[in-house]
Amino acid sequence: MTDVLLKLHDVTRRFGGLTAVAGVSTDINKSEIFGIIGPNGAGKTTLFNVIAGYFPPSSGKVVFDGTDISGQSSDRIARRGIGRTFQAVTVFQDHTARENLRRAAMVSRRYNPLVYFSSRNAGDGSEVIQKMAQFTGLEPVLDNRAGSLSYGQQKMLGIGMALMGRPRLLLMDEPAAGLHTSEKKEAAQLIRRLRDELGITIVLVEHDMPLVMSVCDRILVLNRGTPLALGNPAQIKADQTVIDAYLGEEYDFA
Repeated sequence: MTDVLLKLHDVTRRFGGLTAVAGVSTDINKSEIFGIIGPNGAGKTTLFNVIAGYFPPSSGKVVFDGTDISGQSSDRIARRGIGRTFQAVTVFQDHTARENLRRAAMVSRRYNPLVYFSSRNAGDGSEVIQKMAQFTGLEPVLDNRAGSLSYGQQKMLGIGMALMGRPRLLLMDEPAAGLHTSEKKEAAQLIRRLRDELGITIVLVEHDMPLVMSVCDRILVLNRGTPLALGNPAQIKADQTVIDAYLGEEYDFA
């Protein structure tokens, strides 16, 4: 029997007279890479914000590892083990990549220099930061100012910063947005490694369909805030309602 890590039960979020998310119910299993796709305005980021505690649900429940976290503050939810990355770059531009990782670790208030990697003398966490830089491919630029890094490197730094909070569940909002083809392949590899090597459950919002179809175990399709389809990549590719509402008959998955 598969363990459920995150359960969404009839989650709805309204803003005045606008219903951005309407009645979303699904289970996300431990060690799963779960995709959420849909047209712009489908409610994907709003659903992320409800899960992460930026907005409370108007109705319904968000249950994480058996605990109802509906309406809890974002910092409290983060301390429970839910991390978040953003579509836009959110690094401290005037600080080095190393300082960004250190600040993220301290801000999380879950700091332990033995987060993922064994270390006999971690001290202030410099060794784990070094290993995190290796994991995200940032080791050669670890002491460079974040603002001088390429856009792709800044995206990887944002992921590394989220990892310093020791998440068990990581919400990734369009990690491939703005990346070149080779960088997208690296991002896909990193997403798999987060699950396979660090044991992190991933919930992924992304418009890049080749990436989504290559990394996700299951995919939820939203349309105008409402669930449209749920299934594995092969099922979603073949679902005519998804093709009509979002993908189009000639969508290229290659």
